[in-house]
Amino acid sequence: MKVFALVLALSLLSCSTGPQPVPTPVVAPQASIPARPWPAGLPVYDHIVIVVEENKDYEQIIDSPAAPYINGTLRVEGANLTQMYAEEHRSQGNYFWLLSGSNQNVGFDNHIPPQPLGASNLGEQLIRTGHTFKGYSEDLPAIGSRVTLSDLYARKHVPWISFSNIPNGTTVANSSNLRFQDVPSDYSSLPTISFVIPNLENDMHNGVIPSSIMVGDTWLREHIDGYYSWAKQHNSLLIITFDENSHGHEGLTNPADVGPEKKNHIVTILAGAHIKPGDYPEGKGVTHVNLLRTLEAMYKLNKSGAQQQHALNAGITDDFIITDVFDVGP
Repeated sequence: MKVFALVLALSLLSCSTGPQPVPTPVVAPQASIPARPWPAGLPVYDHIVIVVEENKDYEQIIDSPAAPYINGTLRVEGANLTQMYAEEHRSQGNYFWLLSGSNQNVGFDNHIPPQPLGASNLGEQLIRTGHTFKGYSEDLPAIGSRVTLSDLYARKHVPWISFSNIPNGTTVANSSNLRFQDVPSDYSSLPTISFVIPNLENDMHNGVIPSSIMVGDTWLREHIDGYYSWAKQHNSLLIITFDENSHGHEGLTNPADVGPEKKNHIVTILAGAHIKPGDYPEGKGVTHVNLLRTLEAMYKLNKSGAQQQHALNAGITDDFIITDVFDVGP
């Protein structure tokens, strides 16, 4: 009987001539739009190759007829940092500044660190976060070699060897300390970030000006332009920088100084995909540490080291990141 009454009630409701409420449509929740994969103002490159040249003033390179490739191709098509300063004299400390934000107390006389270093650095952070890092050194006698000098190879220009948290095995697969001939011919197989260290002739270290500049510039055109041409079309970047200028003052340098010896003004050019060509002063200027900060920001890494005091006094902050040279679209 109760069942019959329920059926009758439902039947009467269905026969009602009054307006029926329109059911509210059920809208499926929209999938959230993924965040832009690039930090604001910065591209995240598939590959970055950093080539470090040696011991030349900004004024000795820019507009020099001895450097037609740097000036006629990379500067024309790239972003030239017009106020870029090295951190110190002599060479070795600047390589450590660029890799780790510190000279790691190696002194100013190119002594090799006596013990492995465990400090935070770009290579270690890239590897720990799922990226890749390697250094390719011309004339390195063997993969993983710790030799100080060999022919025109100099370990003082190869800081990653000194860190215990960067792998240094004996094969391409298990070492970040590789020979220049280990650079893959398929550039898509390059690590996320790699350093290329020419030998003491091809990095402009040896010889006299202008011939030493001509040798280094020719080497870049013959050995790096292939990658650069590829990088422009494959979300990749080339950075050409110098360790220091040609003046031999030992110690930390000062971008605010009027003399070239302590000012330590060097060339740095970024060229490749997503680059807006031009000359960029970058406020008070930038140092190796600011270039490191820019790379860290691209891959959302923690900061390594800290800006040296003379640069801070000159108004170059520790956390200044280069952004205006990049064209990342709307």
